[in-house]
Amino acid sequence: MRFTASPVVELPVGGAVLTFEQDNDSFEVGTSVWPSSLVLVKFAERCLGDAALPFADVLRFPGTRAVEIGSGCGPAGLGLSRLGLADLVLTDVAAVLPALRRNLRRNRRHLPRAPRLAQLHWNCPAHLSALASPRRFDLVVAADVVYVPESVPHLIAAMDALADAERGVVLLGYQVRSPEAHQAFWDAVPAAFPVIEKIPREHLDPDYAYEESEVYVLRRRPRQ
Repeated sequence: MRFTASPVVELPVGGAVLTFEQDNDSFEVGTSVWPSSLVLVKFAERCLGDAALPFADVLRFPGTRAVEIGSGCGPAGLGLSRLGLADLVLTDVAAVLPALRRNLRRNRRHLPRAPRLAQLHWNCPAHLSALASPRRFDLVVAADVVYVPESVPHLIAAMDALADAERGVVLLGYQVRSPEAHQAFWDAVPAAFPVIEKIPREHLDPDYAYEESEVYVLRRRPRQ
């Protein structure tokens, strides 16, 4: 991969500055940093710093078992790791894992605990079952993963397979990349996660409230 040909992206979070190398010339979309991952991390940081903001239950990191799907270059997962999400697995397809490993090494000194890395193809039952053992995850993180209509059923099936059947929550950074994929995703996702909460823009970090990026919380059950 030609990391040196693309700009390094900086993400100030948790009193440190994480940096992410990317390869914008790659055929893999996961080797570029996408805006919604940054919006998601800065939303989490803002909520953790202000107990009066809602959605604190999603961000109770101690004891939370978490997985990120479509981690790409790693900004969302590594940013949340910096904020204290310790029991975390970052995943992507084999072709993208070198970029993820590279940025994990680059930022390791800023992380309280290094997340684990794993290969995941959303339509691979063996990958999903291996990740979900010994139990499913309390939190599934995903950012900028809805972009190809054909992949939407596999994406939702992966979220469904990995999230705990009762209390599993998805924290989703989102931007419309394809009108067809957008329609397919929001038509299908309520079957697995019927409670859909869109984070109000006033709760996003004002410096990272990009016009086209949103953050959602998808739940199995309503908040208690």
